Amino acid sequence: MLTDESLDFAKAHIIAFYDTDFYPKPFEYGALWYFWDEVKTHLLKAQPNELFAGPPRAIAWPKARGGYRVVHQLEPLDAIVYIALTHAVTDQISDARMGPEVACSYRISRDYSSFFSEGSGFDLYRARCQQPSQEYRFVLSTDIADFYNQIYLHRVGNAIESATGNPKAGFQLEQFITRLNNKASQGIPIGPAPSVVLAEAVMIDVDQLISGMGLDHVRYVDDIRIFSNSRKKLESSLEELVIYLHENHRLNVVGEKTSIRRTSEFLHEELQNQYQLEKLEILKEIEVANPYSAHSYDEDKEDDGDEEKDGDQDTREPGKVLLDALSRVRRAGMIDLAVIRAIIRRAKAKRLGDIAELLLHEMAFFAPVANDVVLYLARLSDAQLVDLLPLFSKGCSDGSFDRHCVKVWMEWLFSQKPSLLADKAIQQYIKNKGSVIAQATAAVSAGNLSWAKSAKSKVLPNGAWDRRAYLYALSALSGDERKNSITPLLKHPAMTATDRWVASWILKDRPEPEIDWDDEIPF
Repeated sequence: MLTDESLDFAKAHIIAFYDTDFYPKPFEYGALWYFWDEVKTHLLKAQPNELFAGPPRAIAWPKARGGYRVVHQLEPLDAIVYIALTHAVTDQISDARMGPEVACSYRISRDYSSFFSEGSGFDLYRARCQQPSQEYRFVLSTDIADFYNQIYLHRVGNAIESATGNPKAGFQLEQFITRLNNKASQGIPIGPAPSVVLAEAVMIDVDQLISGMGLDHVRYVDDIRIFSNSRKKLESSLEELVIYLHENHRLNVVGEKTSIRRTSEFLHEELQNQYQLEKLEILKEIEVANPYSAHSYDEDKEDDGDEEKDGDQDTREPGKVLLDALSRVRRAGMIDLAVIRAIIRRAKAKRLGDIAELLLHEMAFFAPVANDVVLYLARLSDAQLVDLLPLFSKGCSDGSFDRHCVKVWMEWLFSQKPSLLADKAIQQYIKNKGSVIAQATAAVSAGNLSWAKSAKSKVLPNGAWDRRAYLYALSALSGDERKNSITPLLKHPAMTATDRWVASWILKDRPEPEIDWDDEIPF
């Protein structure tokens, strides 16, 4: 299933987007892209059971409405393989799905780097919910409990085989994810884009079941809305759906999120309540494009004519408009991921610092979008970041940045910004609470030779992620000292293929890889 085409797609995807939504992009990709021809040869020669580098990293990530989910970052080689394997079956899965009038979520449409070049489909989902709500009296609403974590991997294999007609394709992906799961038979990684494609494959037969009942329905990922003029028909369809999900997928619905209501109530409560109407007003006001519809670097392009449009214009400065919108969301007390991300990404694209103080003051509230918050902060100028130093320092000292989802991003930001590393509170935060990779990156950014020299003896005794972090710290050493430290390591049997590419790349002083397409794609 691995080909030159699928592997090159994986590379393009990770460059243009991320390997996961929930972690910063690892520095290791710089080495893998630099030695890309070698990496491809290595992967193409590997047997299917050899396509596994190591277990993913995992942290608890807060949900918008309370509780947590476990999210993942795969080993860099595994992330490439996961994308490439899924790429090989994407078109067939797309063809096997029901049309966008039913399966609204993430319409699969590949370009050279994206699985979803046409967007997330949420606007379509909302529109499709409104249409049958005007035709039918009742609606059944339900969703699947802990969907991604509960997906049975054998069902993933079956779904891929059914969609592609190729039993080997389903088996290879099933076995690969099983290795990622340390042999557990349930759960697909949360964060990587390929998981979205596989989740859609799993739901193909569920859509077919509901359609076979003669009912009109709409689905967005695992959120299902079924419409009818008969409450009894919906009650019986729910029973049939519950049994089917259990017997065929070992999945269950969420009791507290399952209800049968009049469509008039549904429209008011979910689509036309005051908050939803205000949400639409906010989105219209800031005029933000769907963040999933284009490549991540598109939002960084300046559009100087953006504000000069016909019609009524808000005379306030764009930053003030965004700050007002974000303040309204905060006062509402609801984490609406779509609205908050839209506001933050708009500010990020324009490098507007107006919303930074509110985000940092209210980091506990905005923790579910910590990744977007820090990526926004990273786009600000050094001067803007230095102005925020009192808030950064306070957050380091008072524990505001200690939650795992916040820490993994804040330490990434701090460790690569010498202007921030000069602050003593940030220094102590990295030293006492930072990961090895944050400490290593900070050592390189600040030219901390003492830390880098101490890393020489710590490379081999540590696990994969930390081993490569200590290797990275050797970048701060002089050329001769770096050569004398790394050369013996290249021959050590404990070094993996990724370790050797990283070590060789650092030995060459981390040259930037050549990118074969638009120079505006950020490494």
